[in-house]
Amino acid sequence: MDFHGGNIYKIFREKNITEILDYSSNINPYGVPKSLKQKIAENIGILERYPDPDYVELREKLAELNKVDISNITVGNGATESIFLFMKVLKPENVLIVSPTFGEYERAVRAWDSSENREIEIEYFELEEKDEFRLNIGKLKKELEKKYDLAIICNPNNPTGKFLKMAETEEILRECNKYDTKLFIDEAFIEFLEDGLKESVVNSGENKKNLFVTRAFTKFFAIPGLRLGYGIYFDKSLEKKIAEKKEPWSVNNIAEMAGITVLDDTEYIERTLSWITEEKKYMYEKLDEISGIKPYKTEVNFICVKIKDELISKGLNVKKLREKMMEEGILIRDASNFKFLDERFFRLAIKDRRSNDRVIEVLKKILE
Repeated sequence: MDFHGGNIYKIFREKNITEILDYSSNINPYGVPKSLKQKIAENIGILERYPDPDYVELREKLAELNKVDISNITVGNGATESIFLFMKVLKPENVLIVSPTFGEYERAVRAWDSSENREIEIEYFELEEKDEFRLNIGKLKKELEKKYDLAIICNPNNPTGKFLKMAETEEILRECNKYDTKLFIDEAFIEFLEDGLKESVVNSGENKKNLFVTRAFTKFFAIPGLRLGYGIYFDKSLEKKIAEKKEPWSVNNIAEMAGITVLDDTEYIERTLSWITEEKKYMYEKLDEISGIKPYKTEVNFICVKIKDELISKGLNVKKLREKMMEEGILIRDASNFKFLDERFFRLAIKDRRSNDRVIEVLKKILE
C-alpha cells in the first residue's frame, strides 16, 4: 500500500495512463501563485549560485510572521525534514503519538539513531470514532501522567481534519511541562483556517521550552515539487545541536525565493481562504447526502469518509472503491493504513467546485 497520497507516478506506471484527477493529495487547487511564477521567470539565474547556508532572509520573514526571533526558526526540505531533524536532536525513547495521524512521525522516531540499538517505545493515543475523532483532552492529560519523553500531535489533524484552538493546545502544553515532556505539533495545514495562525500554540504565553512546531508551504501554496517547510523551537540550548544535525543546503535557491515571495501574496491567500471556507461546507453536505457513506466534518482542505457497514457486508471495502474510482479517472486516498482506521475509511481532497461535483457524481454512481 502507498504510504502517502499523491503517488500519481506509480499509478501512471501500473495503469498505463497519463492523466488522473488526484483526490489523494491535499494541494490548493489554485495552483502555484502567479506572483511566484513571475518571480522564478525573472530570477532563474539564481540557480547558478549556492543558496545562503543560513537562509537568513527567509528565516527573518518567517520570524516576523510568527513574532519570534530568527534563532527560533529552522527551514527544511519540506516539513518532513524538520520532523526528522527534531527527532534526531531530541532522541526520544518513550513516545506518545495521537492517532490516527500522519505516518512519518513513527518513522522519524524510529530512524533517529538506530545505530545505538536503543529500545524505543511508542504508544498511541486513540482519537475515537464515537467522539467524531475529536481529541479528548481530559483523557490525554491522564495519559501524559506516564511521563513520556515526547508527545506528538498533528493540528489540524491528518486525516480527520479536526483542529485544536490555542486554549486547548495551551492546556496540553501546560500538562507536558509538568512532566518535562516535549510536545511536537505539526501545523502543516493550519493556513487553511481563517484564524489558524492566530490560534497557533506558537502564540501561547506559556513556557514554550518543550514546544516544537513544524509547518509546510507545500499544501497551501501548491508547491509540493519545491519541498519547503520550517520548524519553530524555543529551547535555545538546542540551537547548536540543530545546526550540527541539519543537512547543508537542503533548501534550494528557488524554494527559498518561493517562501519569501508567497508570504506577501495577500490576494492569493485571501482567495484561498474564501474558497476553502465555502467549499469544505459544500463538500461535506453533498457527501452527507450519499447513502452508504459517512463524512466527518473538517476544518481544512480534505475530508475523512467512512464506508458504512451495510456496504462493507456486501463486499465493498476501500480497496475496491479505490479501484472503481480509478476506473472513472479519480484517485482517492485509501486511509486503511492509518493507525486505528480500517478498510472502511478513505480521505478525499477538497478542490474546485467542478472537480468536486465530478467526484460526488462518481461516488453516487458507484455507491447508490
